[in-house]
Amino acid sequence: MASRMARIVHMGKLGGFAALLDGRMLELESCFLWPSASALSGAAQRAGIALSDLILDTRSTTEPAGMVAAVSAQFAAKPRPGGLRLAA
Repeated sequence: MASRMARIVHMGKLGGFAALLDGRMLELESCFLWPSASALSGAAQRAGIALSDLILDTRSTTEPAGMVAAVSAQFAAKPRPGGLRLAA
């Protein structure tokens, strides 16, 4: 049986990292957005999900480097109440 591998995506406008599997964002430990790729990798490893080594970077190539918003770990890793699914 082939194992599926999730992608790490650097969310340019948000400044955090997310994991995609089959085109859907993964919720790991009640979080969708992580402050660093290593924090996301650790959560995926604890969940038994394999991650790709490559990171898809969605930051704009036309904006100056200093324009990217910083992520506050306090807010980026804040779980949603009850871990409910997002509405479509």
